[in-house]
Amino acid sequence: MNELAEPPLRAITYLAPGIPFEFFEHVTRYLSRAVGRGSTLESDERISGPMHAEHDPFSIGRADLGFLCSPSYLYLRALPEPSVELVPVGFVFRDPRNQGLPHYFSDVIVRADRDVSRLEELRDGIFGFNDTCSLSGYFAARKELAFRGQTNGFFKAELCTGSHAASIRAVLAGEVDLAAIDSNVLALAERGFPRLRERLRVIESWGPHPIQPIVLSTTSTELGPSLRAALLAMPEDPEVGPVLYRFGLERCVPIDDTLYADERTALEELGQLQPRCE
Repeated sequence: MNELAEPPLRAITYLAPGIPFEFFEHVTRYLSRAVGRGSTLESDERISGPMHAEHDPFSIGRADLGFLCSPSYLYLRALPEPSVELVPVGFVFRDPRNQGLPHYFSDVIVRADRDVSRLEELRDGIFGFNDTCSLSGYFAARKELAFRGQTNGFFKAELCTGSHAASIRAVLAGEVDLAAIDSNVLALAERGFPRLRERLRVIESWGPHPIQPIVLSTTSTELGPSLRAALLAMPEDPEVGPVLYRFGLERCVPIDDTLYADERTALEELGQLQPRCE
């Protein structure tokens, strides 16, 4: 295949900077070599994924490949004309709770000096969340509160911080009482700043959640088989595999849409498969 004759593989991530942009740079470059195309990568740090037609880069030909949170995947698949399909491969990150499966968790953090040990003790507190399109940071809390029969008025206030990193900083600064953090993001933050473990405590973990999906524009489906094969082989690649391992990636495994079935049901029950994010 002549790389110069082919359009580039246009990728977008909504998961940085929680999962560092560099991680997705390495993945995208590896995939571009695998399919014999150049590549571009952009990052949208405002939201965890598009849940509004005006924010959908896949339907307007701006992106072929996407890394996003599962509520956005479920929203895009629920459109009358879905703009994406699932690339049937899931990341498995280094966490013993995952048991080798494509899962992650919401780790609920408070300051280490707070004398609390469970969510109920934080009634009338201030909840910090990264954005309203996030499963781990936002929807998981809605789901957990509904399960506990606390659908309205549990928190005194809620503060949108803009990112998981900002939520961590808000907890440390006392601006919010608690936040639910993507477990992979928290693990990376603790590796980078070991003293975080002395300043924060995890009081609950919600999940497991299905790992954030990789999606492909429905106008680029011919790339699907090649991308699937390349992703499954990626952790064993001698060049990129060790680099990604430093970010916590252990392996890639086959998945399908049934991985997200429970989340789809939960979001439907919460009335959340509708446009929300501005």
